[in-house]
Amino acid sequence: MKVEQAGFQFDHCLTYKRTDKIENWFLPFEDLEKIALMNDIYQTGPIFFSMKEVDGERNYREFKYYLPINEKVEIETEQDLFGYESVKIDHALKVRDLDNINLQDMQESIANYAKEQNFEIEHELYCIFLDVYNDVIFDFYAPFRKEINK
Repeated sequence: MKVEQAGFQFDHCLTYKRTDKIENWFLPFEDLEKIALMNDIYQTGPIFFSMKEVDGERNYREFKYYLPINEKVEIETEQDLFGYESVKIDHALKVRDLDNINLQDMQESIANYAKEQNFEIEHELYCIFLDVYNDVIFDFYAPFRKEINK
């Protein structure tokens, strides 16, 4: 596992939260893309998500999905499903994975690496999903403590 230090920034993101089983991480992607199309929203980057552990639930995570867009928009729904925020991670451990990914294993591997290197990281892991010519690339970012600016 190659680990480096990096960061990322997206200035305008439509957000969506849900708690689900780890293996269902991909389910909201298609819906978010459809919502962007139906509301004439210009997507400016890859959909990505963050995940945090849920107390007492080993197989569940709290997911927050981010759809980078060109400007702040209001989406009218019957429920308050969507939020809006900018995300800037200045300093994080970054791992790129090109294989079939197990999110739980990756979260544990990064946490173990951080512990071995005496890094203090947040319990939140960001996953940027890139589809490059039908090859899937995952970039994982584990922010260092006190480095998240939202």
